[in-house]
Amino acid sequence: MSRKGDAIWKTFLALGISIVALIPFTFYLINSLGPVSIHSLSLAKITGEFIDETTNQSTLIRVRVGPSGGCVWSNITDTTTCTAHLPYKPSSEALHLAANETISSAFPIAMGRALALNHVTTALMGLSILAVAIDCLVLHGGISLAIVYFTIFFMWITFILETVYVSTLHKRLDHLHNDQWKFNHGEGYWFILAATIFVSILSCGCNFSVDF
Repeated sequence: MSRKGDAIWKTFLALGISIVALIPFTFYLINSLGPVSIHSLSLAKITGEFIDETTNQSTLIRVRVGPSGGCVWSNITDTTTCTAHLPYKPSSEALHLAANETISSAFPIAMGRALALNHVTTALMGLSILAVAIDCLVLHGGISLAIVYFTIFFMWITFILETVYVSTLHKRLDHLHNDQWKFNHGEGYWFILAATIFVSILSCGCNFSVDF
């Protein structure tokens, strides 16, 4: 193959790998924005409904928690209140409930800090895409291989810790108010799972260390 043809082939290869890798990277990136910047995207969704027996007034509450913090919505004010802080722990005031009705104790504090790894993993994925592109176009070596597999390792660590977090939150809610609070995994959780599995399968079928 001529040098010109070789350069064109390497350029297309680097672009192809980068485009494919952008799919899971995008999943991680947008998940990092939930729910503070993207209210509908979160790792866990909690819904509660309380009825005041004296006034028969119903209070509907929705809580979302993710890598960027958490958000609370109540039909009393019909506004969304978000806090960009990890670990996230909603207050009784934000929930518009009495102190004895709060679910703050259900949110794991130590494990909540682990959600910040989502941002670290997102940065590593961006670095991996850049490393693969440079490896294909310039270095023709295996420098990107270590970075890519280190990133995949971090992706699994992030997914496992986030799974432990949401599972613990679910169990605590069941013990706290089994009949009042409903728990569901958020869309962001499934984004992380899909991205992690996709990259793992891709790494098994591709050789990131391109040698020409």
